[in-house]
Amino acid sequence: LKFQGLPITIDNNFVILKTAVTPYKEFEYCVVDIEVNNSKPNIGQVIEIGAVKIENLKIVDSFDFLIYAKDVPKYVERVTGINQKMLQNQKSQKEILRKFRIFLGDSIFVAHPAEFDYNFLAYQFEKENIGKLLNRSICTLTLAQKTLKANRYGLKYLMEEFNFPQEVHHRALGDAKTTARVFLKALENLPAEIKTAEDLIDFL
Repeated sequence: LKFQGLPITIDNNFVILKTAVTPYKEFEYCVVDIEVNNSKPNIGQVIEIGAVKIENLKIVDSFDFLIYAKDVPKYVERVTGINQKMLQNQKSQKEILRKFRIFLGDSIFVAHPAEFDYNFLAYQFEKENIGKLLNRSICTLTLAQKTLKANRYGLKYLMEEFNFPQEVHHRALGDAKTTARVFLKALENLPAEIKTAEDLIDFL
């Protein structure tokens, strides 16, 4: 379970969630963004994955890979700028997702919105026989809506609204960095009663 990302520990012979006993400011978060060649996970695959690691509310590491794919539809190329030629000499999805599993560890999975990225990766993990994805997760779209005042909550709009550094939109690492900044900004406005990482998850 721990290898599959569930943040558990043993205390006095009891198995407990680390998120339930660790202050949210001290927990480790992995902010993730993916680009795919089809939004349906049973048809498509990941073509780019970017992530940044947050420890003690600071960005400390990053993960950034293009992934081999046989096909990149024209509409995906128009949105992302990624074409099949860019991917032809890249490593396979299985190899990169194995590396990502190690990078992710048992940190909290953060994305904007989290449901798509998490579920898509969970499907690919099982398809590639890497195991289940059991990490706890946080959706920064929902978090931002609850803590930040803005007219719109799309990632690009929030980047402009709060004057974050400009990143390339619809590229995985750039969007992951922007998501991390949204996440850290939102944490500044949390209700005082939120103490642990599990409190933060329950808040959403």
